[in-house]
Amino acid sequence: MPLRIFRSETSAAAQRERRERVERAMSEGFRVLSKLFERAARRIDDQRLQRSGYEKQEQFLERSKPGRGPTNS
Repeated sequence: MPLRIFRSETSAAAQRERRERVERAMSEGFRVLSKLFERAARRIDDQRLQRSGYEKQEQFLERSKPGRGPTNS
């Protein structure tokens, strides 16, 4: 589906170049957003696990205080 924002371009080569730049910018923007969402999700999971008594230990999660559930402060 061709985008209609390129009507003012007169040559086919200029239209293709403009479309390429827009598509590259959009794909890069989506990559940046995906990284941002990944970091936010990781941070939320880390906070949730810390509230449950788990701490990050190297590559594994270990319960920091055995037998204790989440604390209500």
